[in-house]
Amino acid sequence: MQITCPTCHASFPLEAALKDDAGRELIALFAGQRPELALPLMHYLGFFRPAKQQLGWGRALRLARETVALMSCPVDLFITGLEEANRALDDKRAAGGWKPLGNHNYLRRCLEGAQARAGAAVGMPAATDAMPAARTPRSQAGAALVSLEGLKR
Repeated sequence: MQITCPTCHASFPLEAALKDDAGRELIALFAGQRPELALPLMHYLGFFRPAKQQLGWGRALRLARETVALMSCPVDLFITGLEEANRALDDKRAAGGWKPLGNHNYLRRCLEGAQARAGAAVGMPAATDAMPAARTPRSQAGAALVSLEGLKR
């Protein structure tokens, strides 16, 4: 069975993806998501693809896991932020001089903006200085430090 990637338009046999461990895990990850999340997520992963080569299964799986791990808000809000990032990145790519993404910082900013707009629309109070915002560690060492800090309390 031949399938075509909706992002990069590469055509390949599904069996080839299923023979690779990372390919199987990536397909399972997409299959486990809501349909309205899977396509924008797949589209987003395409922004990490180098210009002259395909995105490997292992790297695509790692990026997909990292992206899903950013979901600290309701799924609908995450989808909104992801779609907003996709539209803006499509525009930037079309403008020329495009370089593949190296991290998820742009998506983080889009998600923060979507959360702020949703909070303002619902009439939620803004965060105050009295309650520091929870920070997401950017590395394994940072996650370990946060974990140790939690044990200290």
